[in-house]
Amino acid sequence: MEIPSFLYGSIAPTFTIFKENGEIDIEGQSRLLDYMLEKGGVSAFFVRSGMGQMYTFSFDEVKLIADLACRKVKGYSAVLVGCSGIWDRNFDKRPPRKKYIQESIELSKYAKDIGADGVVLTIPEAIAPEGNETISDVIVKYFEEVCGQIDVPVLFYQPPTTIKEYCLTPEIIKKLAKIDNLIGGKVSTADGGYLFDLGYAVKDENFSLIVGNETVFYAGVMLGCRACIGQGATMNPKIINSVVDRYLRGDLGGALSAQNDVNILVRECRNAVEFFKRYISEKGYPVSIYSRRTENNPYIDQKTTIAPEEYERFKRIYEAILARY
Repeated sequence: MEIPSFLYGSIAPTFTIFKENGEIDIEGQSRLLDYMLEKGGVSAFFVRSGMGQMYTFSFDEVKLIADLACRKVKGYSAVLVGCSGIWDRNFDKRPPRKKYIQESIELSKYAKDIGADGVVLTIPEAIAPEGNETISDVIVKYFEEVCGQIDVPVLFYQPPTTIKEYCLTPEIIKKLAKIDNLIGGKVSTADGGYLFDLGYAVKDENFSLIVGNETVFYAGVMLGCRACIGQGATMNPKIINSVVDRYLRGDLGGALSAQNDVNILVRECRNAVEFFKRYISEKGYPVSIYSRRTENNPYIDQKTTIAPEEYERFKRIYEAILARY
C-alpha cells in the first residue's frame, strides 16, 4: 500500500470536548473542529487520540466521534480514527484477548465504511503473552491479525508511557513495516538515539515513521520522517509544518528557528488541552474545559486548573509566536 500524502507535517491529536458530567459534548466538539479547520495547517485529524483521552472511550463513543469527524472534516483534511479495542489501561483488569482484537477489527471496518482515511492502533499492552509467546510475538501477531482483516491504511501508536517490555525495538518495527497496509506509526519519545534506531531500521521500507514528540521533529526530519503528532499539531500546526517545509527547501536556519518556536510553546504551556479550550472559547468557539478523571490515563495527571495570570502569560507568548507564521 502506498504512503498517503496526508502523512506530512501536522497530524493533530484532536482534543475531546466533554460536558461536566463526563459525556462527550458533540456540539462543542463540532465547534472545536470548526476552529481548527478555519485556522488551517492540519494534514489529518486524529480523533480518539491520546490527548483526546482515548483510554476513557466506550465502543459506541468511538463511533460517535468518528462520525462527527468524517462529516465535518472530509473534503478539507484527512481523518484518522483510534480503533484499538476498549481498555482503560488497568493492567490488573485486561480485557479478554479475543474481544479486544475483535473490537479493533470492528471499529476499523466501521471507520473505513464512514469514510475515514486511516485508523490508528495502539501498541497492544492490553494483551498479555500466553504459553511460550514473547511480548514481541504478541505485538506482531496483533497487527498481523487486525491488518489482515481490514482494507484501510493502518498506523501504530506507541504512547509516551508504554511499559518498557512493550516498547518497539528495531527488530520489531522492521517486522511491522513488512505488513502491507501498516503504512506507518507514531512513537512518542524525545530520545533522539531511540528515534534514530527505529528510523534506521525502516529506512529502506515503504513505511512512514511519525515523530511523536514535536520537540525532536527537526531530528526526525533529518532522519527521513515527514509527519508529526504532538500537542502543537493541534495548537500551532503551521509552525510544525514550517520545520519540514523549510528543511526540504534547504533553509536549515529557518527550520531550526521554527523548531525553537515549537519547543518554546511546549516548554511554556503546562496544560495544553485546557489552554486551547479556553483560548478558542475566547475566540468565539465556546467549549467546556472539562476532562474525564481516571486513574490510568497517562495524559491527564489531575493537573490543577490554569490560573488566570498563567493563562494570560502564555497567551501573550503564544500569540506573539503565531504572528510570525
